[in-house]
Amino acid sequence: MALETVVVAVGPTEERRVDQLTETVLDVAGPHDATVVLFHAFTESAFEDGIEQYEEDPEDPPTPAEMTRRLESVARMMAELEAAGLSYEIESDIVDPKDGILAAVEDAEADMLFVGGRKRSTLGKALAGNTAHQVMMNAGCPVVFVRQEIADEE
Repeated sequence: MALETVVVAVGPTEERRVDQLTETVLDVAGPHDATVVLFHAFTESAFEDGIEQYEEDPEDPPTPAEMTRRLESVARMMAELEAAGLSYEIESDIVDPKDGILAAVEDAEADMLFVGGRKRSTLGKALAGNTAHQVMMNAGCPVVFVRQEIADEE
């Protein structure tokens, strides 16, 4: 299997597992010199909060990709990818996360998708859903799930 393009779904709470996610992406994509697409989906309210937080003009807001570059987890991943000499792109949209991730995979014609997550109870999944699980079941390519370290969960 040729590995030319991978998508990394970067969620709003990736700070806790960004190092694990980045290390896994580098271990897999690096030897193939694959292009890495960092994707983040904003909810409408999260995007509006970001505009306010960064004191942007709501009448002339930055693009979702510009806002994504400002996320700490994305900035850390970009620095690591640059240090490793891998090319990367930033993609973002204001969209339901599951739909956005699946569209990013399709648009990039990704050979592999990386998603992060944490262990959840059955009740937690039933009450809140699980974007990572929905994406894994519907992605058009192999998916690597990078679970948050158990010590971090406590």
